[in-house]
Amino acid sequence: MHNANPYVSQFTNVSDFLRDIKYIILFYVLGDFLTTAHALNYGFEENNFLAAVMQNYGVGSLLILKVLFLGIVYWNYIMLKDSNSKWTDLLWVLSRKAIAFVGLFLVVNNLMVIFMECSLVQIIHTVAL
Repeated sequence: MHNANPYVSQFTNVSDFLRDIKYIILFYVLGDFLTTAHALNYGFEENNFLAAVMQNYGVGSLLILKVLFLGIVYWNYIMLKDSNSKWTDLLWVLSRKAIAFVGLFLVVNNLMVIFMECSLVQIIHTVAL
């Protein structure tokens, strides 16, 4: 019975992690993937790296890249939780919220491409000039 404790502890870590990143999953992973897949019918991928990957391996490769990114976020989560720094909680909250915000930005950008046939990035670029 004592051998099960590390597995229970690890499952609790993963469960806590998934609860913490619910908005990252909602916006950055699912929202961006679904809206990007649909927006490609109305335009093109502005990120050259992602455009090349999707051209060679299909739109599903974007989801694979996002899941790999979640692995990096999990590694960051574990490293922060294992450190004894007083900044640990702040760094985790800021990084988690920043990634979720980027996901929200990407979803809004893709929805603008779908419904308005121009992107938020184009508007920001035009206003900046």
